This record gives sequence, C-alpha cells and structure tokens, in this order.
Amino acid sequence: MLAPAFMTESDRRPEGELQLGHVAGVLDDEAVLVKLADGTEVHVPKGEKTEVELDVPAWVFVDAFSEARGRYLGSLKMAERLRLLGRMQEAHRNKARVRGEIVSAVQGGFAVDVEGIRAFLPSSQVALRPVSNADALIGQHLEFVVQRFNRSRVNIVLSRRPILEAQRRELMGQIRTGATVEGVVRGFADNGILFDVDGSDGFLHTADATWGKERDPRKLAKLGERFRLKVLDVDRKRARLKLGLRQTQDDPWTDADRRYPPGTKVRGMVISKTDVGCFIEFEPGLEGLIFSSGPLADDETKARLRKSDVGDELEASVLEVDLVGRRISLQLE
Repeated sequence: MLAPAFMTESDRRPEGELQLGHVAGVLDDEAVLVKLADGTEVHVPKGEKTEVELDVPAWVFVDAFSEARGRYLGSLKMAERLRLLGRMQEAHRNKARVRGEIVSAVQGGFAVDVEGIRAFLPSSQVALRPVSNADALIGQHLEFVVQRFNRSRVNIVLSRRPILEAQRRELMGQIRTGATVEGVVRGFADNGILFDVDGSDGFLHTADATWGKERDPRKLAKLGERFRLKVLDVDRKRARLKLGLRQTQDDPWTDADRRYPPGTKVRGMVISKTDVGCFIEFEPGLEGLIFSSGPLADDETKARLRKSDVGDELEASVLEVDLVGRRISLQLE
C-alpha cells in the first residue's frame, strides 16, 4: 500500500505489507503480540501459531487496522506464505532449484508440496522418458526448477527435466570406455536389453549379456532389475552407451579343467545335435559334446542320443577338457 505524498515516514501505515518484528508476548485472549521496529504493535489472532518464543524475530503480514479494537491485525501464516512465494519467484528468476514432495497424481501430471505451497508438475516434465509407474513417484522428495511462476494467481509449474538433462550431460562428459556402471532395465529389443544409466540410454546386446547360449532378452532380465555393467562404447552425441554384462564376470573357461576333472558328473540341456553327437550346456558358457560314435558310444548310447531333442536334459561324465580349443568331451551316463 503506497502512503500519500503528504504523509511523513512516521505517519506511514503498514497495512498490506510484510514486516519484520519480534514476538513481544502472548495476550490474555491468546493472541500473539508482534512489535515492529518502529514500535507498532500487531496482534496475531489465536490459533495461528501454537508455540512462540519471546523476543524471537518474526515476519508478520499486517492485514489492517481495526478501528473497533484499536489495533493492527496481522498473520504469521500469511507472512510465511508470502516469503515462500518470494523465494519461489527468486528461484524462477535465477533458475535455481527448489525441493518438494510429490503428494498426488492429478490430471496431466502431479501435485507437489514445496514447504506448504502447492505446485504443478506436468507429466512431460517428470523424467526424460515416459514414466510407466506414476504411483511409485508419490511421496518422493526431489529437486525441481520453477518453470513458470504467476504470483497473483499463485500458479507455479515445476520441471525435473533440466536437472536430469544436466546430470546426463555430466555423466556423458565423465564416463569412459571400460568403466563399470549401474543400469536399470527399462525395456527389450529383439536382440538386446534397454537400460537406463542415470538418465542415459544403454544397450546390452544379448551376445554380451551372458557367457551362455541364451539369446532371448526376456529370459536374461526383468523390467526394473538392476545390473552392474561394463561400458563397451560411448556415443556422446546421442548420449548412448554400449554395455556388457558378461564382461563383468569371469570367463568360465579360465579354470574349467580344474573344476571339471575327468570323471566329473555333469547335467545339462541339449543345445544342438550333430552327426557325431549332442552338445549340452551344463554351465553358462560351458558346453560339451556327448559322442554318438567311437568306442565309447554303444548301441544304447546311440539310441538315446537319437531320441534326444534340443531342450532335453542329459547326464554325462567328463572325459577331457581342452582349454586351448575350448572343447569338452563327454560320455553319456
């Protein structure tokens, strides 16, 4: 409220203003008494603030002068709200971050509580890609930027995208081939698994997912599952990572001869059939050939192997492990 031109500073009335004073006491009617710097007393009605400390600085919104009561009336809650709106406006102007809690899903997005001020977070501004489970966001305390601010209508629109884009740029600037990262499965392709790596897209080809023969990506991982992965290549322009999972695991052939000496019993699934026998995989990445010919293949063995199909399980014993040729010879049990 502007003072008239003839009014002196001492005559100035503070209605409609935010003023800093101090808590001077609690009156008989339980109203809080706030004294301004110039000695003006402002009464804050009972129920606005349950606990107050004397002589503590306090911001108060001076509402009006009550002629009937002969005193100024004010509000501590309105002062707190106006100060917060001021901070939100400043954050919008300076592109600074604010912190709030996502409290509910609403039409077109989410309602966010920022220190008691309700703001709107559009669905398009929640993440860098569509969110599949909106309920999982409820209750999360996150940082936001103030995308739009209208003080008169108390219309505040928030966004997460600038923050996430900055994080992605930082990650892509720092990450190097050979680094180990954590990724979350967000989808599947015909030949691989799609990952989210701190906002960046990652792709794991099925050939790099396991030492074994499984190539169905949906059998290798589940949506939302987390993995530690090796970065095989970095495409900074498109913010994409080529990932490897088996590269984080020991090569099963490294000490296969020690773990499977001759005579060791193994059980595995038939993965292919040839003229000389059946290949079974008894450990991811380790397969052996059960011979259907030669001195160790009797008529019963030949008959059983002929009847066996890909996917069947067979039991065998180890005859020899050739680490150089990566071959394991087996005999049907």
